Amino acid sequence: MVDDLIRGKNGLLFTYGVTSSGKTYTMTGSLEEPGFLPRCLDMLFNSTKPVQASKYVFVPDGMNGFCVQSEAEALLEKQEREILPQLTPKNASRMRHRNVDLRYDLEHCQSENVNPDCRYSVFVSYVEIYNDYVYDLLGEVQLDPFQRPKPPQSKRLREDKKKNMFVYGVSQIEVASTEEAFAVFQQGQERRRIAHTQLNAESSRSHSILNIRLVQAPLDPLGEDLLQEKSLICASQLSLVDLAGSERMTRTGAGGERLREAGNINSSLMTLRRCLEQLRENQKGGGNEMIKYRNSKLTHLFKSYFEGNGTVKMVVCLNPNMAEHDENLHVVQFAEMAQQVEVARSEDFRVDRESIKKKALEAKAKREEDRRKQLTAIQQLNQEANSHRLFKRTKYRSQIPSSDSDSAALTPATTTDDGESDWEATDYCLGPSFPNLEIVDSADNRTIPCLISTLENRIENMNSIKRSAKHFGGLFRTNLSVGSQHDQELQQKLRDCENDLGLKGKEVNKMERQVKKLESKNQVLTRTTQVFEKEKKQLQEQLSEAESHLKSSLSDTRRLESKIKGAVANTKAHVEKECDKRVRSVQAEMQEKMWVKDERLRQLKNIISTGREGRPTTRRCQTPLKQPISSSESSSSSSHLSRKRRSRSAENLLSTHKHKNVNSSIHSSRKQLSSTSVGIEPGAPIAPKHRRSCSNNPNWLAHLPSSTIQTETILQPAIRPNRVVNVPSPKDVAGASKYLLTHQSEDKDGEIETQLVKGEVFHTRSGGQQVQFVDIETLKQHDPKKNKKNTQQQRKRRSTTSVDEVSADEQSSWTDVETRCAYGIGNNTGVVASSKRKK
Repeated sequence: MVDDLIRGKNGLLFTYGVTSSGKTYTMTGSLEEPGFLPRCLDMLFNSTKPVQASKYVFVPDGMNGFCVQSEAEALLEKQEREILPQLTPKNASRMRHRNVDLRYDLEHCQSENVNPDCRYSVFVSYVEIYNDYVYDLLGEVQLDPFQRPKPPQSKRLREDKKKNMFVYGVSQIEVASTEEAFAVFQQGQERRRIAHTQLNAESSRSHSILNIRLVQAPLDPLGEDLLQEKSLICASQLSLVDLAGSERMTRTGAGGERLREAGNINSSLMTLRRCLEQLRENQKGGGNEMIKYRNSKLTHLFKSYFEGNGTVKMVVCLNPNMAEHDENLHVVQFAEMAQQVEVARSEDFRVDRESIKKKALEAKAKREEDRRKQLTAIQQLNQEANSHRLFKRTKYRSQIPSSDSDSAALTPATTTDDGESDWEATDYCLGPSFPNLEIVDSADNRTIPCLISTLENRIENMNSIKRSAKHFGGLFRTNLSVGSQHDQELQQKLRDCENDLGLKGKEVNKMERQVKKLESKNQVLTRTTQVFEKEKKQLQEQLSEAESHLKSSLSDTRRLESKIKGAVANTKAHVEKECDKRVRSVQAEMQEKMWVKDERLRQLKNIISTGREGRPTTRRCQTPLKQPISSSESSSSSSHLSRKRRSRSAENLLSTHKHKNVNSSIHSSRKQLSSTSVGIEPGAPIAPKHRRSCSNNPNWLAHLPSSTIQTETILQPAIRPNRVVNVPSPKDVAGASKYLLTHQSEDKDGEIETQLVKGEVFHTRSGGQQVQFVDIETLKQHDPKKNKKNTQQQRKRRSTTSVDEVSADEQSSWTDVETRCAYGIGNNTGVVASSKRKK
């Protein structure tokens, strides 16, 4: 895989197995027995050391690529990164910490695929995938204002121009030797997350990935400089992945944070297995189903490798312990499945010499053109500066008057627009040169006067030069005195500033001490706050528990209240019902007594009236009156009548216990009546006028079946229902307070018998409704002709029977069972709608 890396191919090597199976040891090894990582680094540097480029020549561009810079730029960057940070104590200590001496016992191994016409550089990056987040293990530790390390920030995955996934913003450190690479790796190992479990004392809690990137670029045709063309740079990568082992929570005893880490590890490994299985299915069946690489950061990062952009190799690690047999079996099955996946091979990186020459010529032409442009620009700037300077000089000279061209005047200094002073040299020339002093003729009168004038001009020029020198000397002295005074003032200001600086330094020291005191107080307050927060949490938990208990007790109280209210309502309804039944029974008994008394009086009146008219006495009249009935006979007769008058419907509506109380009350009342009554059996009673109970507008619901036939009886019930339905629903029953059920049947004479069953609607505790029937009203139809024949036959029988028998028959005719039920249940003393209605 190192040979492929040098040839420009990518590679992926990862270890797979259960926890405590030796994956980390297989990857790193020990000093005596090195693993894959030390061997790969040693072979790589042994092969590329002769053709290694200078440091900082290759620079990462931040988008998974590299740029080439010149040697001068590389030296400047080296000075900024290595030399200057060593001057500060913090960075020096940090740099000393990086220099870790690790010497592995390695055999010399070297690759033969190194191209001597290229230059190589090695970059190392170290990341980990923890809880499905990517963290940089080689990045600088950020500190808060209190010099405490901040928690690391997760990195994002991005895709470059070649569709390769990379970690955006990760630190890529250039290493020049095996020892330096080991030191960088050891620095990342110290920040890697490990923890203790029941199966492994140093269990990896994350997937660690060491990326070794080899960057190579060809030299120019002369073999001197690197070509800075970005298209000729080749960056290959070898990823060494130490996967965390799969775990079973029952065996590792993981809990809390360890449980969460184990869940994320198992999830990422399961995603890796599913991706490889789907990849194999697509290759075997020729399918094109999408592979879900994005379900995990691990598979998403190495997506390009599985799609053919590099070589993939897996090292299977097994634990020889017998307890790990089932886990090892799953690992071997996965390895067998992964072995069947085929990955396309990538091509070697090859550089054409013609293209190199072409690129080199283009780069050279470009450099020459840039140099020519720079020279032209510099010349233009110089010309503009000179022209501007000459213009300023001529302008100043025109402002100063001069007596003669030979006068030596010293021009003062001028200042250009660029801020530079332009001093002109003093002209010490006394005038033009001497004329020709050769005297040829004694009568020459021009040479000597010309010499005299020349000397006079020179004397004047010398005097003017002296005056100007004296003037400039005075100016110089004044300027010197002013400069000295200014210098003294500056020195005084400097002393004042030094004093102020000393005071400020003292104040700074004082403030630093105060800051330290405040930091200590802040720490104490922080600890106190933490204690208070813990107590607050405990109190909040207690308060929440108390509130939950209070809510449960309130709910229990409400439930108990609802139960008690329901029980009270049921008891109240039951008591009211019993009281109503008792009142009705007593009223019915008293009505019976009144009927018996009225009938006896009527019979006495009939006997008296027949005796006065002088009609012949019949057998019935000749029979003597019976003696007053004894208490035992009256009780037996009353019980016999009560048994006759009791109906099935009344027995269903009234309880047996209450009937016993009613019978006892009737028995006692009849005893009192029998002691004062005449010894004649009662006859048929006269039906009193029916009176219906007046209620406060009850809401009646009439249940009228669809098969009900309308009757034309003379007497009809006076109930006006609010709602008539064929089949009642719970909603209809909920909106009513009274219930009326109509039932029709055929009697023994073939006539229609209509029963009106009345009931009251009660609300139950569960939110429903309950109907309790309290009364039955019966409507019958009879033929008048048949009724006449029956009455004549009854009269004939009466003439032949005794008074006692007639009274008994008459009593039985009006005291049938249904009539008794109607009177007893309706609780009305004068009911008009009797059990037998005539049409």
